Amino acid sequence: MGNYRTFIKTLAIGSLILMVIAGCLSCSGQKAKGFETAEKFSLLWEITGNGLQKPSYLYGTIHMYDTSIFKISEEVYKAIDTCDNFALEIDFNNIDAFSIAQRMQVTNPDSTLDKLLEAEVYAEIIKIPIVQMMGEQVNTMKPFFITSYLMIENPMTMMSVDMELNQYARNHNKNIIGLETMDEQLDMVDMISLAEQAQGIVDIYNYCKKENMGFHEAGKNIFGKMQRAYKNQDFETFENLEEEFKMTSSSPVSDSAMIADRNIHMADRISDFIQQNKTLFSGVGTLHLPDYKGMRGVVTLLKEKGYTMRPILIKL
Repeated sequence: MGNYRTFIKTLAIGSLILMVIAGCLSCSGQKAKGFETAEKFSLLWEITGNGLQKPSYLYGTIHMYDTSIFKISEEVYKAIDTCDNFALEIDFNNIDAFSIAQRMQVTNPDSTLDKLLEAEVYAEIIKIPIVQMMGEQVNTMKPFFITSYLMIENPMTMMSVDMELNQYARNHNKNIIGLETMDEQLDMVDMISLAEQAQGIVDIYNYCKKENMGFHEAGKNIFGKMQRAYKNQDFETFENLEEEFKMTSSSPVSDSAMIADRNIHMADRISDFIQQNKTLFSGVGTLHLPDYKGMRGVVTLLKEKGYTMRPILIKL
């Protein structure tokens, strides 16, 4: 598999990056509906009540982290310190690279990338150096995963809030769990048709063409704006980014697979865990916190289970 194998360990980050591209750009469509006001929205939430002896915490992450734009708040680290257990969407410390590599590939020879994309788009995609490094396997990769790399010049040097928090938890001997399994995330990908996954590539291609930008230049532009909006906890800007990017690949199926169903699973697992009187710091992608397009966010779902959710205002 050559250099292709070096990318497998970053799949968890890569899939989360795509969720930011396909989801976090639109997470603000209703001004963080489900919270009392936009001004009271916070990335960090204290979970109490419902018989808990000690508080647990819920935090909205972003899967890109440029320390020149923002720094993780000390309040976040303090919240981790008070909990014995730490969770992200998946446990990065337990990833089966071989099984992931297998599931990244299409099995139908009529569904390879060169058949899913128009020739013009395919020709531009395979020119990208990081795509070329993947070798001939790229043509049999599911488009979802290719999209993860199009706008990232070097994923191996990329930082993410998730990984920074994960490392902090490891250094402080926290018990680390995942709210989802990698198989569940891969199942989510398979719920989205290959045609719709391929449309995600076309969306990015069209955006770059419209803005007269290369893929990496566009990536820096979009991700920079996203991170500044995250720093300011500014959901109106996220909404504007959605309009700027004008994605067409989102559908009720992908929304359900990537957001609604996962929100329910993560809220259930957080509740099940803390009901064992175990303190837990949970970090999930920010788009999973608020209600969105009629889909209940994790904050709302935990409130419905009887928990008191108190926003902790932080400054990044």
